[in-house]
Amino acid sequence: MKKLGVILLVLLGCVGLKAQQKFLLENENALAEIDFRQGALVGLKNKETGWAIIGNGEKDACSFEASIRLADGSFHVIDASTQEQPKVMTTENTVTLVWNSFDVAGKKLEITFTGTIEMTVDGLVYAGNIVNNSESIVEQLSWPLLREVTIPADTRKMLFQYMSYSKFNTVELYPREAGRGWSHLPENSFTLIHNTKQGLYLSSMDHELNEYIRCEYELFPTSEYAAFVGGDLSKHNAGERNRMRTQIKAVRMLYVSEHSEETLVPFIIAPYTGTWHKGVDIYKKWRATWFVAPHRAEWLNHVNSWQQLQINSSESRINFKIKDLNKYVDECRKYGVDAIQLTGWTKGGQDRGLPSHDLDSRLGTVDEFKKAIADANKKGVKILLFTKFTWADLTTDYHEQYLPHLAWSQLQDTCVHPGYNYNTYTQLIGVNTRRFGIFCMMDNDLRKKLRAEFQKCLDLGAPGMVYDENQHHAGTYLCFNPNHGHKVPGFLYKGADLLGREFYEMCQKSNPDFLMTGEGPYDLQAQYYATYTRGEYDHDPVLRYIDSEVPIAFMVTDHNDRNRVNACVANRYSISYEPRNFKGHLNEFPRVLKYGQQVDKMRKRYADFLWNAEFRDVLGAEVTGKGVRYTVFHNNKTGKKAVVVYNTDMRNSTIATVALKDSNSSLIMVSPEKQAPSRFNGQVEIAPQSLIVIMEN
Repeated sequence: MKKLGVILLVLLGCVGLKAQQKFLLENENALAEIDFRQGALVGLKNKETGWAIIGNGEKDACSFEASIRLADGSFHVIDASTQEQPKVMTTENTVTLVWNSFDVAGKKLEITFTGTIEMTVDGLVYAGNIVNNSESIVEQLSWPLLREVTIPADTRKMLFQYMSYSKFNTVELYPREAGRGWSHLPENSFTLIHNTKQGLYLSSMDHELNEYIRCEYELFPTSEYAAFVGGDLSKHNAGERNRMRTQIKAVRMLYVSEHSEETLVPFIIAPYTGTWHKGVDIYKKWRATWFVAPHRAEWLNHVNSWQQLQINSSESRINFKIKDLNKYVDECRKYGVDAIQLTGWTKGGQDRGLPSHDLDSRLGTVDEFKKAIADANKKGVKILLFTKFTWADLTTDYHEQYLPHLAWSQLQDTCVHPGYNYNTYTQLIGVNTRRFGIFCMMDNDLRKKLRAEFQKCLDLGAPGMVYDENQHHAGTYLCFNPNHGHKVPGFLYKGADLLGREFYEMCQKSNPDFLMTGEGPYDLQAQYYATYTRGEYDHDPVLRYIDSEVPIAFMVTDHNDRNRVNACVANRYSISYEPRNFKGHLNEFPRVLKYGQQVDKMRKRYADFLWNAEFRDVLGAEVTGKGVRYTVFHNNKTGKKAVVVYNTDMRNSTIATVALKDSNSSLIMVSPEKQAPSRFNGQVEIAPQSLIVIMEN
């Protein structure tokens, strides 16, 4: 690796012109140029491809924006261009910029912002701190701020992507006129801006959830736009979009109150070359410095399948009672299903009575439930309790005890979730919808109450739970309730992290093998939660690419939902059978159940290739064929590769051509229907919604 280099350029103009000073920061992959006058990033280049990422240089550059609320309540937005020039200090790889005051609405405020820009081996890292000795509040700070990110010349589409619900959430930035949007950090782990050939990686290096950052994109018309727009051919070849600039900024929701200070978490910008995997590899490298995998029960080391089953809905549609649970357990045992996610067992049914985790007495007694769980466990079927600790049902006769623990908005309003509508006509049209109060989990007293509710689950003797909606707070990120003992505002996601860690500690004392699963957790939560997720089969399995071992169960709900079953094989997911939207018996969809059994038998037989293996997504193989999807695994014992290839077409067969990169081995082929290996010669016909596995021999 080349040594990090720094070059100080002093460009001397003609007589009468001021010298312009810039500072170059360089690593193996990137070259950055900082303008001393206001600390703006006026140049950033991907050295491998030559992509000049920052457009217009000094013309539109600006180093930061800040939102300030004065003591009189007025709100003002400033940026570096309206402030005095910063004091500048440099070391070999770092620029430090100090603004000793902010000029706001004609007033000079005693606010010191020290910003640092450091070129590391991984990328350009922005950090710093704010000391506020004024009577004002620094609400937001955008640092870094990239006024124009260019579109590479060979771009057909430019994407803004981040991880949510274990997969990518994707926004098209180009040629679409995307407007404005954002990702949430550190919840979404990272953001990628790319054209599938190269990109820009952005992330807060904050695994302790100390700061809420919105990574925002916004499109602005250039000076050419107004004269050009609306013509007969103005949209041809993205003409209008080409006359708009794309701004990217890290908006830090700081709320630095009067006479206080705040240290900024590091935020990294790094160009990369290649597919999205290269961007995610930057995150994986950083993740390896802090991530500690939790203890997991031994049964999760083997191929396993689940069933989700609703016992009661919020509208008192009781599907069966505790005494009948054994019938479903026996069915699971018959069909080789290892676990039941039991939904709606708590007081009031699914999504009602929250956060109570008392058994609904209409279903049976606590002793009956304990016995049913224990009996199921003896038969090899784990009862995973559906839980929810995020809301307070505001229609219960005990909800008032939770009102002090609800999050408040900046306007001191209680934050409320609109609730869900199930089953009955009155609820479907919103007549009796149950609203939920949104908990502030930064409140220590609240978490104490929630731990008591979780203890009820442990006391039942269940081997695990699925914590529904653990991954979000209904759009509420900050709590302004001054009675919770946290800094105002408090970051709800940090409170959720504290709760998850406290639950995990309780499990280690009570039952270390208790499986804590969450619904689509963000990656930071993989330190204590496994994952249950729902979605389409054709998603990019980002969480699995990040972590080959984290348990992930994936919904299969349709009667011939073979593509989702195939996705489970391709992405190393456990199948979660959910007949009749998790209200039916396993034998109600015999075709998909039979196919799932064949699939899991094959995965057990070739577990070293398909389960106890490193997941590489599409890296390491070249596969072509109409309607084909594929993924690659590396056998951890032998280093040999396997490729899972499946035909997504529901009616037509397809011809797939498969080649493994850097392989001289002979290849063999298996399928769920034909599990004895046969020779593979490079091409194969795959039936509709069917799958083959090619392995190095």
